[in-house]
Amino acid sequence: MVILLCRKKSIVAKEIAEILTFHGANHITDSMILQKSGRFTVVTKTQGIDLKLNNAVVVFCDGSKQFRNLPLSKGIIGVCEETDRIALEILARSDAPVITCGMNQKNTVTLSSLNGDIWFTSLQRSLLDFKGNDVLPSEFKIKLKKRYKPFSVLAAATVLLLNGIKPCEF
Repeated sequence: MVILLCRKKSIVAKEIAEILTFHGANHITDSMILQKSGRFTVVTKTQGIDLKLNNAVVVFCDGSKQFRNLPLSKGIIGVCEETDRIALEILARSDAPVITCGMNQKNTVTLSSLNGDIWFTSLQRSLLDFKGNDVLPSEFKIKLKKRYKPFSVLAAATVLLLNGIKPCEF
């Protein structure tokens, strides 16, 4: 399961959900349920929530103030930008593994280059997906049909990798 924590009308959360549903994810919001092939489920939340989940990804989108006191259970993996101090504090407080996405090599998932609608993305460190498989550092290509914000693409790629979806399927 993937939880997108965001502000109302978040462009980033909308873009991440759009990319993930294109790759077969179901999507649930306060006002909609979209069923696809069900490879995994994405839930968009704009208010506090008590997360008692195993093997879930929590993506912090565009600011995290409303989630400042969010308790996280074991088994949660956090995805955020390296500049999202509140998300990093929440994840540190809960001892959750953190995957940062951004434009510099200190991030776990980075943007290597961009050529029109083709993004070259780099996984800087090994990850263990939810099926127990090692995902080794590598560069992979993502072809998109439209423009997205860099964090949206990087976070979506991270979620796909964690759910065992190979980069060749992007």
